[in-house]
Amino acid sequence: MFKHQGPSRSPRQNAVLAAYLALVGGFVNSAGFVLIGAFTSHVTGNVGRLANDVASREWTAAASTMAMIVAFFCGSFVASMIIESEVFGSAAYAYGTSLALEAFLLFGFLAMFTAGGDRIRSLEGATLCVAMGVQNSLVTRLSGAVIRTTHLTGVVTDLGIESARWFRWLHGRASDAWRPKLSFGATPPQRPVVARIGLLGIIAAAFTSGAVAGAAGATKFHQMALLLPLASLVAGAAYAFASGRSVSPSRVDP
Repeated sequence: MFKHQGPSRSPRQNAVLAAYLALVGGFVNSAGFVLIGAFTSHVTGNVGRLANDVASREWTAAASTMAMIVAFFCGSFVASMIIESEVFGSAAYAYGTSLALEAFLLFGFLAMFTAGGDRIRSLEGATLCVAMGVQNSLVTRLSGAVIRTTHLTGVVTDLGIESARWFRWLHGRASDAWRPKLSFGATPPQRPVVARIGLLGIIAAAFTSGAVAGAAGATKFHQMALLLPLASLVAGAAYAFASGRSVSPSRVDP
């Protein structure tokens, strides 16, 4: 699962990876909103919130929101540097380290939230943003930019594109009696890739399921609900390290 990167990965490996980390991303994003009132798995909403804070001259709130944006960037940067480094010897060790770092950040959030106090709410939000930045970077590198697991905007867009391809392809094969009277360009329709739309559907379903579970879990169990994604990340890191021991060390591919 963590030995192969980019084009060398099989559709099944990508599907399993997408389901696993999209569940984590959706869970953390929704649980974080219930606990601290902020979405932490993507940057777009926080940029909009920053603009509103600046327009309202709420400078303290703007600084807090800006910190979350920077934190997401830092998480992405650190994870990519881990993957680029030769220190870990193999891709599996590098990805295992990234997953362990994400788990450590979730643990840090739990510790801070349990300590309580409004004075550290901004730090709690930034911590979750770092964790999500780490995850987004590692899954992007591992899958060759095929998978995103911390937001759904691109996934839903791609589903719309693939659905349009399916429509045009089926339109060209329908009988005249059933074919809508539509005209397309001279370029012949491309045969849709079933695996592609299947992967997108898995990401959307997993992220949504994780979001529902995260919101429900945080509502009932509060911060302790995050023990579930934390445990899954620890298990993923352990699996990656075990995979790394089964192959001879080599430089991590860029």
